[in-house]
Amino acid sequence: DTPTGRVGVAFAPRNEYGVLDHDVTLPSGEIIYNPLRVITDGSGSEVIFTLRRLPGMSDEEFERDADAVAADLTRLKRVLEGAGHSG
Repeated sequence: DTPTGRVGVAFAPRNEYGVLDHDVTLPSGEIIYNPLRVITDGSGSEVIFTLRRLPGMSDEEFERDADAVAADLTRLKRVLEGAGHSG
């Protein structure tokens, strides 16, 4: 659930390449493709998300999307770093 309504998320099939591309289906029915990769980096990993500006998107809308992605990636980092420590 989001402020604009319920969204759906469909990830690429499980694979050995770290490809986590996914489609987000908005409440309007519009589908947004999101490229996402996880790359091994020494004993850890690097997550790469490509944020694309949609046609007709205002500067404010794009900035809001960028902020939401940054918050999601920060949350992912906290979860993964916490999972690596036994408590």
